[in-house]
Amino acid sequence: MKYPRTFSPLQIGSLHLRNRIAMAPMTRRKAAEDGIPTHEITAYYRRRAANEVGLIISEGTAIDNTHAFDTKTVPRFVTNDQIAGWRHVVEAVHKEGGAFAPQLWHCGRLAENPIGPMEDTPPAKADGTPRPTVRPMEAADFDQVLAAYKHSAKKAKEIGCDALEIHGAHGYLLDSFLSETTNQRNDLYGGSVENRMRFPLQVVDVVREAVGPDFPIIYRFSQWKVDDYREIKFKTPSDLETWVRALVKHGVDILHVSTRNVLDPGFADHGEKPLAVWAQELSGLPTIGVGSIAVTLPMDQTRSGVEGAISDPSPALALLEDGSLEMLAVGRSLIANPDWVPQVREGHWKDLAPYSHELLEELV
Repeated sequence: MKYPRTFSPLQIGSLHLRNRIAMAPMTRRKAAEDGIPTHEITAYYRRRAANEVGLIISEGTAIDNTHAFDTKTVPRFVTNDQIAGWRHVVEAVHKEGGAFAPQLWHCGRLAENPIGPMEDTPPAKADGTPRPTVRPMEAADFDQVLAAYKHSAKKAKEIGCDALEIHGAHGYLLDSFLSETTNQRNDLYGGSVENRMRFPLQVVDVVREAVGPDFPIIYRFSQWKVDDYREIKFKTPSDLETWVRALVKHGVDILHVSTRNVLDPGFADHGEKPLAVWAQELSGLPTIGVGSIAVTLPMDQTRSGVEGAISDPSPALALLEDGSLEMLAVGRSLIANPDWVPQVREGHWKDLAPYSHELLEELV
């Protein structure tokens, strides 16, 4: 086999995976307007599990029915009916031999009913729709959000999920606290690096309390955000080290580093090492890398009428083979190719279908 480490089993604490390929979390907005996952959503995840994806990480699932979602058709992880819908997904993935982790998501300043670190008006959506003004969070809001994370985490464990992921990337609520641009508070949650980390780490704490000491917690973070692809939060390896070691201290088990291209250098003045590899080395935690694996179009050029080409996944898989990373998450190429794992494992990557924006119209 060309990629023996990639397609061999992996054990991280209590999480057993049949290989090192994950399905990246990708927002699809295909739930019912009450946030309940549909049968189509169950079939969508089942199909990838049946084609040997090791770990299915769900699309972002909103942790409350008030501030956490950006569209009413984002699935949620709150009510008994919503949780029952996710139980069907978990059971379907397990039946196909896969593992499942819901991504717990709060859109924050980019939500339909936005809250965040401070008052601001984010840039308009890609379709030109203006975003509402963000309301600064007060004490009651912090309590509400922490309680919501704790509730969703507890339910994830109860319905048999194998792990969970905290979405701390891309300009959403937790990421907006880390950013100097979107967090200019002058209280305990703003100013210094330690203060800006405070709320995201409090979320990790309540999630850990909810699931106990042995349940795997993944934390996803990024440099860029959806309304500013150029943002750099971690300007040096030392900045990144401060952050990832704090995550270790607070009980995170796995890092998920979201980059526009998994192979891009993490720091301009420090060689060619990718950001995810830096994170794994500095934290000592198993790390998932993601970004443009087997696709050529950057995220900000993925739009209607533009079709990219497929690309050789070997350079990315080399990061697994040499131990630089423990896992890779495949996103858009896995939408276009539910059978991505067997195709690549058998050396047929050139037969992969290219990704196009039109594939988002349906769950296939």
